[in-house]
Amino acid sequence: MVSNAVTSLRILLLPLLLWLLSQTGDTFRWAALAVLAVAGLTDVIDGRLARALGEVSRLGAMLDLIADRLLSLSVLVGLIASGELRGGFMVAGVVLLARDLVVASFGEAAPGLAIKVTRLERVKITLQFAAFGLLAAPPALPIPQYDLGRWTLAASAALACVALVGYARRAARTLAA
Repeated sequence: MVSNAVTSLRILLLPLLLWLLSQTGDTFRWAALAVLAVAGLTDVIDGRLARALGEVSRLGAMLDLIADRLLSLSVLVGLIASGELRGGFMVAGVVLLARDLVVASFGEAAPGLAIKVTRLERVKITLQFAAFGLLAAPPALPIPQYDLGRWTLAASAALACVALVGYARRAARTLAA
């Protein structure tokens, strides 16, 4: 399946991305940003390919979800290792990772629960990846780029908490039924 191969590419890029983020120097940061962009692009392409080629499957959906979570984990660990995320901003990263674990747990506890990506969730994801890009790139913007990246990540974490409440309500209703 072509779509699963694209998703697998995203997973295979992650050790390289983590290594690049842990290095110092603009060249490594530009390379990290390029790998992050390719990984993000595979996230967009794999689902579209699966639908276009009639390759939609439970395995593909699960693989995509795993790849997404591993991408977030890799970027956050790399940014913490590089010192770009520290102090209270590390909490935002932990919140984002914890949200993923909790939502996955809802899916296990309430198998009938449909975990659908809401508009709020799409905004959260957009902010999260914008933050990843701002924090992964070398300083190149005439603005406080890393501060903007940290606050964008914090905003994404706040939206993740709001979205999590909606998931929790749906899970509670499903479990009570």
